[in-house]
Amino acid sequence: MPDNLLKEEIRAFLNKRKVLVLCTCLNNIPRATPMDFYMENSHENYNIYVGLAPGRKVTNIEQNPIVSIGIYSPLDSGKIQGMQITTEGVDNLIFLRERDEEFEKAQKIVRGKRKLILKIIPNKIEYLDYDLVKQGYSRFQSLDLEDL
Repeated sequence: MPDNLLKEEIRAFLNKRKVLVLCTCLNNIPRATPMDFYMENSHENYNIYVGLAPGRKVTNIEQNPIVSIGIYSPLDSGKIQGMQITTEGVDNLIFLRERDEEFEKAQKIVRGKRKLILKIIPNKIEYLDYDLVKQGYSRFQSLDLEDL
């Protein structure tokens, strides 16, 4: 699938979803946390924002800055659709606190008053949608954002 069409499909999928599963790991102990997410109203990036409470996921990311995110269509929708987003590194997993320069911008994106916001800048987005076969494309598509 051409990148411009894939980007449109990814954006449309993300705009219809509100919940992700944030997967972290520390000392070979994985943690998967469902949470609401928000995106910038821009077509320039796929940055994701989540409001966090202090806890194991925060410690995991601080000590092992590699995450995987799962987002999927509910099974009762009749569609087999899902997305896996991966990223790594402190430059792509940014904790924003009240005194940080970018915090106010992030606070306007994330609903509710938060003390800690995680900005996630994806490295790679893998998209699975069986409906893409009807358009003549593979059901599995991958967008490497490091190459863009």
